[in-house]
Amino acid sequence: AGNYNFTHQASTTADITAKPVTVTGITASNKVYDGLTEATVDVSGIDETGIGILAGDTGTVTISATGEFSDKNVGAGKTVTLTSGTSGADASNYAFTHQASTTADITAKPVTVTGITASDKVYDGLTSVVVDSSGASGWVIGDDITISSTGVFSDKNVGTEKTVTLTSSSSGSDTSNYNF
Repeated sequence: AGNYNFTHQASTTADITAKPVTVTGITASNKVYDGLTEATVDVSGIDETGIGILAGDTGTVTISATGEFSDKNVGAGKTVTLTSGTSGADASNYAFTHQASTTADITAKPVTVTGITASDKVYDGLTSVVVDSSGASGWVIGDDITISSTGVFSDKNVGTEKTVTLTSSSSGSDTSNYNF
């Protein structure tokens, strides 16, 4: 070495590749039927260091997510498809594999039906009455619900504002989403 006068190489190049991270811990909230597929998701269950984000980078990487139920209908353990994204100063240092889905329940919506009317009538010795259910309401607009009702007066005698006891039923493709 003493026979040489060295000029040492000052630099070279190499790559730093993004660290692979698989996101887990996103959950979806159960909800009462509302006619929509939108789900409320919670990312607070993500353990950043547990999924591989370096301790010095926690707080500088933000993981966000939205969710959609597989359909709008009532059911337990329904699939919620997640769409996730990342932001923050150190997010580009990681190659994220995002959590694809989770599950949650949609429970039946309690409904008190209103808008059913009974027609006045001339005394005929009977308690029967004509009932109109066409104004019935209480469910999500646009859902396939039909309310059918029959009724009887409390007695056959003449009177004003007489009580009519109703017997109603529901039908239609969306009835299972409700507790009537």
